[in-house]
Amino acid sequence: MINTTFRFTARTLITGLVLGATAALVQAETYPTRPVTMVIPFPAGGVTDTLGRATALQLGEVLGTNVVVTNKQGGAGTIGMAQIAKSRPDGYTVAVVPAAPLVNQPNLRRLPYDADSFDYICQLFSSPLVLATKPDSPFKTLNEVVEYARENPGALSYGSPGPGTLPHLAMEQLLDVLDLQLRHVPFTGDGPGVTALMGGHVDLYMATGTVVSDKELPAVAAFADSRIERLPELATATEQGYALNADLWGGLIAPKGLADEHKARLAEACHTVAGSDAYRVQLKSLGTDVAYRDAEAFQAYVSKVSAANAKLIDKLGLAQ
Repeated sequence: MINTTFRFTARTLITGLVLGATAALVQAETYPTRPVTMVIPFPAGGVTDTLGRATALQLGEVLGTNVVVTNKQGGAGTIGMAQIAKSRPDGYTVAVVPAAPLVNQPNLRRLPYDADSFDYICQLFSSPLVLATKPDSPFKTLNEVVEYARENPGALSYGSPGPGTLPHLAMEQLLDVLDLQLRHVPFTGDGPGVTALMGGHVDLYMATGTVVSDKELPAVAAFADSRIERLPELATATEQGYALNADLWGGLIAPKGLADEHKARLAEACHTVAGSDAYRVQLKSLGTDVAYRDAEAFQAYVSKVSAANAKLIDKLGLAQ
């Protein structure tokens, strides 16, 4: 009787373990089993929101579930980023974010997160920056700007969407490499900045090619490997003798601590989205290019840029 009971108990235990393992395997294979929330740390209607919604649509199709976008704006993206950082890492909260809240804001001020507070899924997009000029500007090339600025230190002004933004830091890196002195005039975004440029209140403005083409602004250089499709006549900085690139970029992240199988599934889906013709066409219509990096390369790139920007922010005295 004792032996029979033992055999029954052992058999029951083994059966339970097998069923439990099978259930866990099925759960891993069928993730996600419900809608995924995608946080966008900027307001609806902006560039990041538009890119995020395009990504959510394609990602949902690949994952086989709805990806529901929620905007959590404020603090130059830091409010939404803080929410993402403290969310449960269960695979059901992801975010499409631009670079600035990752590589700039934590170096500008103390925040409840930093670049190491997230799991990186993949980089998805990149939008080259362009140096625009006011409508009646005498400058037609980047070399003309450089020559004038060298002969007249501090005479030219340039605008940016704000201190510590990627366009601001990109311009400062350009000035540092070329040993130029220009006056920085910060604005609260591209809207007022571009308006000021069009009114002749600043001489130059660093913006994306989309902004420049939409406003039909003159420009002297594109900081990209090749010419921008929307601005085919605009020569790159490299073509003009200056091997300098600058862009607005970003990708898909999640709260730190994802289960390996969830991270792998999201990374696989992210790769599929980045390689799809539909996604490329969508981004192209927004003046942005697909720029894919896998999880490891994306995280390494964030770390590299964050360290470089930290030094530049310190040099410029921007840290609060």
